[in-house]
Amino acid sequence: MPRAKKTKRILITGGSGCVGHYLVEELARETQHELVLVLRNPAKLQLAPNLMERVTVIEADVKDTDAYVDKLGHIDTAILAAACWGGPDAPIVNVDTKVALTRHLAENGASRVFYFSSASVLDHDGSMLQAAHDLGTEYIRSKYDQVVAMEALDVDIERVGIFPTLVVGGEEGKPMSHFANLLKEAAPWAWAASFFRADGKFHYIHTRDIARTMRILVDAKDIPGGKPSRIVLGNTATTVDQFVGDFVKYRGIWNPLSLKLRDSYARVFIKLFRIQMEAWDRYCMEHRDLSFHHPVNPAVLGEEAYCSDLPSALASVGISGKR
Repeated sequence: MPRAKKTKRILITGGSGCVGHYLVEELARETQHELVLVLRNPAKLQLAPNLMERVTVIEADVKDTDAYVDKLGHIDTAILAAACWGGPDAPIVNVDTKVALTRHLAENGASRVFYFSSASVLDHDGSMLQAAHDLGTEYIRSKYDQVVAMEALDVDIERVGIFPTLVVGGEEGKPMSHFANLLKEAAPWAWAASFFRADGKFHYIHTRDIARTMRILVDAKDIPGGKPSRIVLGNTATTVDQFVGDFVKYRGIWNPLSLKLRDSYARVFIKLFRIQMEAWDRYCMEHRDLSFHHPVNPAVLGEEAYCSDLPSALASVGISGKR
């Protein structure tokens, strides 16, 4: 991919989060760009001192844009990765703040802004998934509204939506992703999972590969794909059966017998145990193909991926293999 050689001044929000830590580390270590971070609690950023030379930290709550936009100085590119997972601040942080920052950046000479959404708001072909708006959780709805608002902005700046699939990450000194936590909790029960088969397909991607992909895109002259720019981050899709099979094999478990989990079994189980399910949970249970036509990762863009298989992903977050 052709790359611009100019050294940039890059604004990053959400730099102390799981993905943010890897983003900041990758850009500080592998580029000569200057990084400007807006952090509510700078102490949460665990970055080696030798990587802080070109990093400027502005201590502020990201949603209080009026308190810090005048301190940003000139910004060439922005990566807006800050997120709120629910509550009254979700639409403020996930929608209003990103829109306000994008307007400010456009008015002050920035050329490109990347904003992090969620692959959950897209259909297989990258079009918007209406069910995410109609049935989604507060977080999912805010991410849907974010994309609509960002793409509707009438400003002179390139906007690129970033849509991660399931994120694996959280090595020593960095926050653990939600999916990685679930995998760690499931590891002792891998033997039980080996008894079942289920339909479904999905993608996952390691946080280091998200960071590598973003580093490539930051330096790219042109963003791949069509308009509006929507980039789904993920490895090649895997089936649920393949994922579970690789997981239990990694844990040293072999079981020749398995039961196919059918929708009727799930409905009986839910009714029997009076499990409360949100509308979005039911939708996801009924639509288990979560694959996308054109997922992007470092290998797609011409570089080596850090983590392209499940064993390396599990090992990276401290889940031990067979003994």
